[in-house]
This record gives sequence, C-alpha cells and structure tokens, in this order.
Amino acid sequence: MTEKNVGGGLPIRIVDIGDLPANMLDEFYDDVLTPSFPDEELLSPDALAAALADPAGTMCASVAVSDDGFVVGGAVGQWFPECRVLLTVYLATHPGRRGGGIGRAVLREVREEWLRRYDPLLILGEAEDPRYHRDRGFGDPGRRLAFYLNEGARVLDVPYFQPRLRPEDVRVPHLLLLAFGIDDRCRRGDDLDAAPVRCFLEKNLLVNEGAIGDDPETSALRNAVEGPVVQWADPLAAHHER
Repeated sequence: MTEKNVGGGLPIRIVDIGDLPANMLDEFYDDVLTPSFPDEELLSPDALAAALADPAGTMCASVAVSDDGFVVGGAVGQWFPECRVLLTVYLATHPGRRGGGIGRAVLREVREEWLRRYDPLLILGEAEDPRYHRDRGFGDPGRRLAFYLNEGARVLDVPYFQPRLRPEDVRVPHLLLLAFGIDDRCRRGDDLDAAPVRCFLEKNLLVNEGAIGDDPETSALRNAVEGPVVQWADPLAAHHER
C-alpha cells in the first residue's frame, strides 16, 4: 500500500486489489472502468474477476482508494512472460475525479511496482488514436494521449488494433501502442528491438482470439514488426491531426 497526496492535497491509498474486500473490485469495475471504456474494449466483470483470482494467472490490478473509502481510480496489467512484456490493459479515474492527479499517481505507482515484480523488457499500453476516435462519453482521446505523452510514453510505429475480447465482438481499430517503460536491454540505438514487440502482438492475438489470422489488418501489423527494430511514430501527428 502506498499513501499519496494528489491534486489539492487530497490523500489516496494505492492498494493491490488482492488486499481489498471483493466488493471493491465490483466498485472499481462499475464506477471507474465502465464509465471509462466502451463495451468492446472492456472485459466482462466475471472474466476480469476470474483472471485476477487465478493464482496461476497473469493479470494484476491496483486501485486508488480515497480517504473516505471510495475507489477513485486504478490500473489493470497483463503479464506476457514468454515475451517479458507487460500490457497496461486499463488505466482510469472515476469520472468525477478526473483532472486531479489520480491517474498520474496510479500510473507512476504501478509502473514502479510492475518493474519490481516482473522485471519486464517493456511496459506497453493502448490508447485511441485521436485522428480516428472521438469522445463518446468515455473521455477525450486527445487529452488522454497528451496525458500519456506528458508521462513519458512513446508511440510505436505499428498499425495497432485491440483484438476482439469475445467471439461476438469486433476488433477495436486505429489504436496507438505506447511504451510506458523501456528496459535498456531492448533498446537498439534510437529504435526498439522488434523481438519482444512481435512476441507480444502474437501472444495477445492468441490469448484473445485463439489464433493469428492472415487477414489484412493482422498481416499489416505483423509486417510492421518483421524486421530487427521498431521505430517510433511522431506523437504530434496523432495528437494534432484531428
């Protein structure tokens, strides 16, 4: 558990979800995640709970709890051990508490915790590309990207999409793949070693869709990482071409 003071000096505790009563996960899902992500980007509550409860699983989560006992933010991560890559699946703040520094505190805390726990080569994240996505009531994509960039994230130059989470769902196109943490072991000059990225993209498809397809979107994604390195995209293009 970590005590933090955020905007206005408001105290929060950042706590591993496993150290809290079960109803706090429901509160996190209903009050923080559901207002922050559309259905096609969000695991079902049962699927998330099962993944977090699985002792052999690879999902982890920490939440921010206010001094009056409410869940006001949090993050969910998924570890891909074969690739030594951790995906920041969700990072969100309660809609009524956005802009007060909670998201920043959570991101910084979980990034340090995940570095200690997993020793990853990469900590990755996803964000809607503001050139293609608009605010549908879940938060402004441009502001979200600006927040990530201000926290040091870099955009990988790959045509990323979120795999479908359920057979009846569709993929979420036009997402940006971000690096929140980069170990020196996978730096290649100014570029990034493609091997862990390629491994993650393949495992992420297998975990969620059960196969690696040969459709145009998958082929374009795999082609982007078939070389020895992945380059960085210009984040200003994604942020300003709106």
